[in-house]
Amino acid sequence: MPSKPYIDYRFLGVHSFTDTLKEEGVEHRIFDDDLSSLYEKNPEILRKDEDTVTSGIVIRDGGMLFFTQFGLKLTKSYWAHYVFIFNHHPAVEELAAVTAELPDLAERDLEGVDLSALADTISGDTIH
Repeated sequence: MPSKPYIDYRFLGVHSFTDTLKEEGVEHRIFDDDLSSLYEKNPEILRKDEDTVTSGIVIRDGGMLFFTQFGLKLTKSYWAHYVFIFNHHPAVEELAAVTAELPDLAERDLEGVDLSALADTISGDTIH
């Protein structure tokens, strides 16, 4: 079994990793990678007009941490966010392998969550 291309991942729920970085003033940069092939190769997992994939780097205390965040739209106003941590700038092929894992991760991480009840408790604008 090949090793995973990432160091670790976290299920963040409705909390966007990139929004948290901005709010906390953490120095980071979003890459301008063309990730359109992830949507084209996996339309049953990633929907182009609804889901998001963002890669970048966090720079802190002289160190660098690479990340890719997936935002999967689950209901009208609810996105589930995952962040994957890498020790290198992830290649599109590596992100394709990560994308293939998302359905199993979402099933496990959202087990027992009543999305309709959660959506009812979220008020105001759409949460990304």
